[in-house]
Amino acid sequence: MASGAYPVQILHRSGGNGGGGGQWRNIGAAYAAVTFLRPQGQSLVLYTGGPNGQQQQQPQRIVLVYPILPGDAFERLDGATVSWAEPESGEEFALCFLDDDACGAVCGAIAPVVRSPAVDGIAEMLAGLRVAREEGAPAPGGGDFAARLAQLSIGRR
Repeated sequence: MASGAYPVQILHRSGGNGGGGGQWRNIGAAYAAVTFLRPQGQSLVLYTGGPNGQQQQQPQRIVLVYPILPGDAFERLDGATVSWAEPESGEEFALCFLDDDACGAVCGAIAPVVRSPAVDGIAEMLAGLRVAREEGAPAPGGGDFAARLAQLSIGRR
């Protein structure tokens, strides 16, 4: 299925209104990989079976697909454990790897997806400043670079 698949133990803790105060529960062993799937996009995939598509006693079966979105909060708890919570339900998951290197490889594959570039939203912010200026709002002064760029607007579209 995926190269770079690592054996893990999957832990789960119920979310809900209790704020995640429940006990962690081991829900089984699997292999973890970060893979591009359609239509989910870059996803954390947990599946049964051997790594790299090797069939052992049973064929591979996907047990969890978690689409990774910019801004998702994956936390590396110790050297070999990574956790996250689903924003909508509050359900928490943790993956316990056999060693720090395997955890680091998966975290390294997740990091570029969740990291938002520093310039995200700059076009919308500048467009908003430009509209405010065009509608007669007072021009912002001082060292506000974005405001000065908005003042340089070439004209209406």
